Amino acid sequence: MKKTVIDYLNFCLVGIFIVLVLLYGIALLKKKEFNKVSWSAKIISLSPDSTDEKAGMLKIIDAVFINTFNDSENRIDYNSPKLIVSQRADSAYFRSQDDLLPDSLSIKYFSAEEKKFYQLNTKLSLDKIQSSLENKSLGINLKLEVRPKGKVLLMIDQLENKNFASKLVESFQAKEFSGTLKMLVYRTYSGEEYNDFPSLKTVSDYSDILTQKYTWKIKIETENAEKISEISAYAFDGKSMRKDGETFEDVRLRYIPNRFSIDWGNTQRYGSSYFFDSQEVLEAFKDLNQIKSNEPMLITFKLFKNTFPKAQISKGGKTILLKDVYPDLPTKYAR
Repeated sequence: MKKTVIDYLNFCLVGIFIVLVLLYGIALLKKKEFNKVSWSAKIISLSPDSTDEKAGMLKIIDAVFINTFNDSENRIDYNSPKLIVSQRADSAYFRSQDDLLPDSLSIKYFSAEEKKFYQLNTKLSLDKIQSSLENKSLGINLKLEVRPKGKVLLMIDQLENKNFASKLVESFQAKEFSGTLKMLVYRTYSGEEYNDFPSLKTVSDYSDILTQKYTWKIKIETENAEKISEISAYAFDGKSMRKDGETFEDVRLRYIPNRFSIDWGNTQRYGSSYFFDSQEVLEAFKDLNQIKSNEPMLITFKLFKNTFPKAQISKGGKTILLKDVYPDLPTKYAR
């Protein structure tokens, strides 16, 4: 059967199609598109020998996973917690990626317990990561486990594989470096820098305001001796200080409080808040702690219906006034 021009044209089109497919496949191979996987990562703190609720507290300054082949980066997520501890389930996390696995890591952090800055810049072994996997089609979870004295472990999990136990891939030793207070207290929001601890003077003060404990209780005096309906307190890490079965009128060994919210009143209900200055309240606790006495420190609030609340801390006959950094009149709630 005699071939027509149409037949030859079809042969040419098929040939062109095959060449294009081959070129596309070669391009995919060169770009390692077939090596891309779904992966995520997080950073946790681990202090095996401590049961303190803030043991192993870390401030993550910067962390980034890098693949040098395609220059891709995965930085710690903007919304991720930057302050993490060993005992809580929180972690500093990265965004999930459908990309090549990282072959490099850079991390800077501050150990609040040790009062030291650490940094690690290292290559990662892709061979070790991939050989640790049982099913590469499942999502891959990289976990940086930060331990005391700069020890950093790279672990791997596959949460979708119930039979896959967490595996150690590599361990590293981070090096100390000379950091600054600004690295710890500043954050960026909408392109603007904000200082969360504007009055703190030193790196040591930053660590102390977050980790030091003192024995204290509170006393609240209201206008006309009206009753207290609710008390809330928060530490300088932003976490609630409320414990089940405890009241702040009880004597307890606690962290330094950052702010209080108090609801009070009989027929008419009011709400008052008090925010302590970080440097002032830290120095007050340290000062009173030097007094040789078994009595606890006492934080006294005086609440008024139409004027600003007042606060002071005392021990052993010594009293220190504490200013409110965001003074506001009491809120009068609707009945």
